[in-house]
Amino acid sequence: MWILDELKKRSDSDVTALIHRERDISFQELWKQSEIMAEYFKQHCQTKAPIVIYGNKDIEITVLMLAALKSGRAYVPLDITFPANRVETIMQDVENELLFNFSGETVNLPEECREIGKRELLSLLQGNPEGTIIPEQDYVQGEDNCYILFTSGSTGKPKGVQISKKNIVNFTSWFAKACELSADKQVVLNQVSYSFDVSVIPLYIYLAMGKTLFSIDKEMLDNTRLLFRYLKESHIAAWVSTPAFLEICSFDDSFDEKMLPELENIILAGEVLTKKLVSVLHKKFSGAKVINGYGPTEGTVLLSACEITEEMLANEKSLPIGMILDDGYYEIQDDKNHPVAVGESGELVVVSDSISKGYFKNPEQTAKAFFKAEDGRMGYRTGDLVFEENGLLYYITRKDTQIKLNGFRIELNDISSNLNLLDIVNNSVVLPVYKEGRVAYLTAFVVLNYKSELSDLKTGIAIKKELKEKIPSYMIPRKIVILEKFPMNINGKIDRKKLAEDYL
Repeated sequence: MWILDELKKRSDSDVTALIHRERDISFQELWKQSEIMAEYFKQHCQTKAPIVIYGNKDIEITVLMLAALKSGRAYVPLDITFPANRVETIMQDVENELLFNFSGETVNLPEECREIGKRELLSLLQGNPEGTIIPEQDYVQGEDNCYILFTSGSTGKPKGVQISKKNIVNFTSWFAKACELSADKQVVLNQVSYSFDVSVIPLYIYLAMGKTLFSIDKEMLDNTRLLFRYLKESHIAAWVSTPAFLEICSFDDSFDEKMLPELENIILAGEVLTKKLVSVLHKKFSGAKVINGYGPTEGTVLLSACEITEEMLANEKSLPIGMILDDGYYEIQDDKNHPVAVGESGELVVVSDSISKGYFKNPEQTAKAFFKAEDGRMGYRTGDLVFEENGLLYYITRKDTQIKLNGFRIELNDISSNLNLLDIVNNSVVLPVYKEGRVAYLTAFVVLNYKSELSDLKTGIAIKKELKEKIPSYMIPRKIVILEKFPMNINGKIDRKKLAEDYL
C-alpha cells in the first residue's frame, strides 16, 4: 500500500479526509492543495533537501507532507513541544531551504532558508486555479526518504531516523490487515504527534484506505473537558495512541462505549501495555479489539503486533508483543551476539525491508546499531531485551539507558547532557520511575556548581524552567533532587542503583 497511489484514486472524492475542530478538508481538496505545494517546491527550491514543518495538528501540515512526497523530497515534522533552539540544531543538519512554522515561536534561520507561516501558506494554496498535475516520476521512489524523525540522542544531540518509501510500503503492506474496519465505519483518531512514528498508522494506512482522520491537538490534550466534547461528536471507529494517553482518558467514568459507540479497533504502541489497562478497555468497549504493537522508530513504526485476548490476560506473564512482521527474520542474542535458546532472554535483532537505512548524516551512530545482512537487507540491533515462548515475543526492558515515556523515546543521557550545560549544574543523573511495569515519570539528581540562594524546591523549579529552553517538554523530569555529592559504586561510577533505592 502506497499512500499516493491510494489517494490518487480518491482525488475527485468529496468525502472528508481530515477534521480538525470546526475545519475539514475533502480528499479532492487535499489532493489539489498538495499538488499546488509540490509544484511550489519544484519551482522555488534549488535542492531536494527535506522541508521542515514545525507545528502540531493543522490540516495544512498533511498537505505539506503529501506535497513533499509528490515533489521527491522528505519532510521533517517537529512538534510544538520542541523548543526553538532544538529546531535550529536540527535544521543545521537538514540544511533545509524551507521552514513551515505553525508554532508561533521565533526561529533563527540558517543561511538560504526561508520561513513560511500559516497565513502565507493559505495564500499560496489559493494559487494556480487551473490546476497542477505532478507526474508520478517526480514522486519519492524506492530508497528515497519519505520522512526523517529526530529522536533523542545519547550525546545530547537528536538523531534523525530516515524512513524510505520502501520501508513505508513494507510496513503498511503488513500492518494494514490488522487495521481493517467494517465497511460502514469511517473515522479514525489522529492524536499522535507527527514527530512520533505511531502517527504513521492513521496517515499512511487509514487515510490511504479512504478513512477520515479526526485530529486532536495539544490544547485538547491539556483540557479533558474540551477533549471529551469533541470525542462525543467524533464517531471514531479506530483509536491509535500510546497506552498512557488512553489510560488518562479511561480514568473518567464517561469515557466508554456510550461516548464512542462505533469504536472497534484500539491500536496501542510506543510503550509497555499493562494488563490493568486492557482489562478496563475490555469492560468499557466490549465490542472493540485491542492490538498491542511494538517497534522502534528505526523499524518503521512497528516490528511486531498481536491482539490481546482474555487468555493472555489470565496468563501470569506480561502481555506479549506478538511476532515479527511477515517479511522479517530475527534473532535473540546474548552479549556476545550469539543466539540464545528459546525461552531465554536477550537483545532482539531484526532484518526486514522495514528497517531504516540509518541515521541522517550520522555514520558513526548508524554503524553501532545497523548492519547489512547476507541477503542485502538492513538489520537493526534494537537494544530491547525480549524472550520467546509459544511462538510469541515478550518485551522485558531496555538494554541501555533509553526509555519510553508517554510513547516518546528518550535517551536519559540526552537529558543529563543538557542539564549539565546549565551554569548551576555540575553533574546530573536522570532515572525513570516505574509503576506497573511502565515508566511513569523521570527524576533528575543534580549536584550544583554553587549554592543557590533559593530553597531546593525553588532551585529545582528554576532548573526545569531553564531546561525547557533546551529540550522538548515531554523530556523534562517531574522531580529534581539536589544532592551534595553522588554515591559511587566499587568501580568509581555513580551508583544509580543506590540512588533509586534511596530516593525512588
